[in-house]
Amino acid sequence: MSGPVTETPHRRTAHHEPHRPPLRRVVVTRAALIVATVAACVVFATSSPYFLSANNLVNLLNDLALAGIVAIPATFLMMTGHIDLSVGGTAAFTGVLLAASAPSYGIFGGLVVAVIGGLVVGLLNGALVTIGRVNNVASTFATMALTRGLAYLIPSGLAIVLLGFRALGNTEAFWGIALPTVIFGALAVIAALISRGPAGRRARTIGRVPRERRLALRSERRWVFGLYVGSALAATLVGLIRTSQLGTGLPSAGLGMELTVVTAVLLGGGHLAGGRGSVGGTLLALLLIYTINNGLSLANVTAYAGQVFTAALLVIALVIDGPLPRRGPSASSDPVG
Repeated sequence: MSGPVTETPHRRTAHHEPHRPPLRRVVVTRAALIVATVAACVVFATSSPYFLSANNLVNLLNDLALAGIVAIPATFLMMTGHIDLSVGGTAAFTGVLLAASAPSYGIFGGLVVAVIGGLVVGLLNGALVTIGRVNNVASTFATMALTRGLAYLIPSGLAIVLLGFRALGNTEAFWGIALPTVIFGALAVIAALISRGPAGRRARTIGRVPRERRLALRSERRWVFGLYVGSALAATLVGLIRTSQLGTGLPSAGLGMELTVVTAVLLGGGHLAGGRGSVGGTLLALLLIYTINNGLSLANVTAYAGQVFTAALLVIALVIDGPLPRRGPSASSDPVG
């Protein structure tokens, strides 16, 4: 007679109700970001009388919005222990697709083609990571190169002028705040609420499963697959907005966006190994990055200095994040400390 059936212990451990990140870490992270942002505002307000003007603050928010739209799904991806490096290339690729196809199929047809193109990129990323089990950094680096290459190949490296598609990127909703900023604000509020609910806990739980067992369950693979599709569609939206703002499909659009997004997610409390992440923290980090970039611009500092600053912040974030823990067959889940 067979004995009682017992559950496999490691799966119960992997999907047990996750421990919440210590409140102290969250408070310290957000307090540091707020203090740094306020200090930057004081410095730039002292050096430039235009920094605190209404027009400049609105411009700062409008600039932040595009990276913010992409950073929202990136935060959830990093909670699961994954990143998407293809967002900038996807934004450029879909913007070029829209501009290239609109003369033949009309604006609506061009939008359909661009969205399908972005969807294919998301499906490809999701399939490589969850079905092909390719390393997520390597796979999205490859699709970054692919989409950026296609963005240059389709128009032979030239910008494609697009007429009749200015409303999405240039409509002012109120007080000079552009429609993309309103879209970003709505998405940020929804994402912050989701992050605190079952979906956020689920993403963090997946990130705490040891890496070699992380995608063992079909439900985990579906979840990560869906996040990659969502990330690609967010990048597509940014590509469409940027094309609308410029009136052209630009192959170089979104260049360096992945650097800014990964930096913001890490500085905001994310962890490359997964298990941690905060939409609010990511947005505070983005605000710091764009505040300093805006202040440097007003001080007539070359735009390349902003790139150097963001890269330096990424190095700092990687040092804070720490080395990935060694994992063996019996390793415990990622620590949340």
